[in-house]
Amino acid sequence: MRIIVAGSGTSTGVPTLGCGCNVCTSRDPRDNRTRASILIQTDEHRNIVIDTGPDFRTQMLRYHIDSVDAVLFTHFHYDHVGGIDDLRPYSQRTEDPLPCYMNAQTFEEITRKMPYVNQSENYPNIPRLRFKILEEDDSHTPLCLNIAGIEFQPIRMVHVPSAEVFSTGFVIEKKFGYLTDFKHIFREDERFLYNLDVLYLGSPLDIEHPTHISHYEAFELFQKFQPRRAVVGHLSHQHSHERLLEKWKGIAEPAYDGMIF
Repeated sequence: MRIIVAGSGTSTGVPTLGCGCNVCTSRDPRDNRTRASILIQTDEHRNIVIDTGPDFRTQMLRYHIDSVDAVLFTHFHYDHVGGIDDLRPYSQRTEDPLPCYMNAQTFEEITRKMPYVNQSENYPNIPRLRFKILEEDDSHTPLCLNIAGIEFQPIRMVHVPSAEVFSTGFVIEKKFGYLTDFKHIFREDERFLYNLDVLYLGSPLDIEHPTHISHYEAFELFQKFQPRRAVVGHLSHQHSHERLLEKWKGIAEPAYDGMIF
């Protein structure tokens, strides 16, 4: 299995439109951060994507992806679902609709804002998608998913506490944790996060934020869960990659587009 960071940036991406800061004008390719997404490739050449943001088409072209077997969505914000229409060519090459997994709130918001994506029988030229709502067992633990032979354990999170916006993280094969866009983790799900090979946390800024953990809060979670490798993504244009490498040495490493695990 191989995991590629297709997009390591926050909602505006880097460079940010209209900005002439040192990071946005940097020539270091690691400072070019497209919107957050990761690609999981199995040993059997199956491709699974987490989030299809507005840069999804560019990302799939960059990594020469000719098929997608499933999509998991963390939440419904535009920078994570804005490229959903670009699933169309993938879904039209397969016999069955493309399975897309998400929490109930994300399903409701996507189909409310883009109702046609759930009506492929009425629209012949849209993505053929099959929406699958993440389920819980009798003890209210999220059920583990098996997609193309890969195990995904959903992790429930709160992204925007004041608006009750929820997001979902995923632990892949009990080794790689991907948690982006959150302020709090459901306590009952924390047991899946200890001693992972890699824990990847989304944290745009090193200052307090109402809807994202700060870098300092991310470091506290790394200290708590003790992963072998700590990575911070969903990065803004606040700091360059080189600056973060120096600043976080021995604590964590910044993600970048094209990073491979």
